[in-house]
Amino acid sequence: MTPAFPALTAWSDLPRLNVDKFFERFPVIDAAYEAGETGLTDGDIDDLEFIVISGDVSISQEQAREMEAALELEENWTLRIAVDGSVRVDGGTDALFAVSGNLYCNWLGIDKAWASFSVCGRVFASDCVFVSASDEGWMLDLPATRIDTPLLFLWNFKPDNIDLNPDAVMFVLGFEWWGSTLPNRCYAHQQMIHVIDSRFLKPYTCINTEEDIWDSRAIINALAAGESIYRAGVDLRCEQAMDAAGAAMASADFRLGHVRYKQAAAMAPAYYPATMGMADAMRAGQAYAQAFDLYLEASKLFPPEQTGLVNEALNAAARLALRLGRLELARELATQSIDFTQVSHWNDQPLTQAYWIRGEASIAQGDFAAAERDLAQALRFDADQPQPNWLMGFLCFRRGEHDQARAFHAKAARHWLQNGYYDVASTYVVGFNPVSVDWDQIDPASLAPA
Repeated sequence: MTPAFPALTAWSDLPRLNVDKFFERFPVIDAAYEAGETGLTDGDIDDLEFIVISGDVSISQEQAREMEAALELEENWTLRIAVDGSVRVDGGTDALFAVSGNLYCNWLGIDKAWASFSVCGRVFASDCVFVSASDEGWMLDLPATRIDTPLLFLWNFKPDNIDLNPDAVMFVLGFEWWGSTLPNRCYAHQQMIHVIDSRFLKPYTCINTEEDIWDSRAIINALAAGESIYRAGVDLRCEQAMDAAGAAMASADFRLGHVRYKQAAAMAPAYYPATMGMADAMRAGQAYAQAFDLYLEASKLFPPEQTGLVNEALNAAARLALRLGRLELARELATQSIDFTQVSHWNDQPLTQAYWIRGEASIAQGDFAAAERDLAQALRFDADQPQPNWLMGFLCFRRGEHDQARAFHAKAARHWLQNGYYDVASTYVVGFNPVSVDWDQIDPASLAPA
């Protein structure tokens, strides 16, 4: 619960301290300045003035906007505002340079200028916190920060230095992302498009996008109005069942994995990963015909506005159509995937798989010219992919071009390490023995909750 603080009556006419007096008042910032952590330079620090609001205080939204407007005026570029105590801000503000106690707000935006002294206590944001590096490159380490919030959005910042409440949900973007040591539920990159409603996402064209994909202002406004930012038909409580399903799959209990994914899909019927997981479990159990139907179902749950990302369910369905001998359907599904994935000019790699799947269907149909065109496209996008190299070698072999076949197969083998094509690609041309299972008849409610 937010404590009640006295309301701030006036702020602009408060006495202004020079840097020496300010450092006496805030020795932690003096130490940070000496360590080069404040962003303040020797050339301009003597021109700075500091307004210090003493004691615990509550700042209205109107006052916060006045402060922000004042700091944006050219004649006030030397002005900084600090609170020597704890502060409650209605809404959020970028105006405060430092807070010696706790900061209570509805939302907070943090950028790469954030430092360990920015809030010496803890941030309590009732709606959300955005942490943005606002540039490209390596993910940055956020200074030790203490945050309580339901939703945390991170762009190009690692979360591991954050002392975060364990029930917070994190959303992460960053070129160098390998996961978090925090126990929090985390959605990174493509995962978040299956959770956040499209109204709160900015358009982007591929998984390696250079820009934020969330619309922070739209999210702030929606949360302030008491609205959910999640997609209709998505309930994050399904993630416990998703975790249990993943554990079952890891232990090769595909039947249990399918039922747990089915539990998740029952709680969140619009959640693409849950239906995709059901299909993956069926495929792992070699129930290919049943997996095919589930992949088609999952493909329809993929957010249709995300045309820069691969609908993996379409590609998986196309590959199973190959294995089931439904060659024309395999070509059609691969073509849908190609048409759907309208990637940017600097990253065509996501198109590779759909092209080599369609190429393989053409080989099976005897249309070698069409196969060569598609496999050449796949190799143009990603020359080291083993599957199109193997298939191009197979095509050359079928045409009697044995030297070229050996060259392509040698290249494929170099990139498969110890696995052969049969183990990795599971394709139509090598055949298979499908089975049927009764897992889809099991009522997920008959299992204890995950």
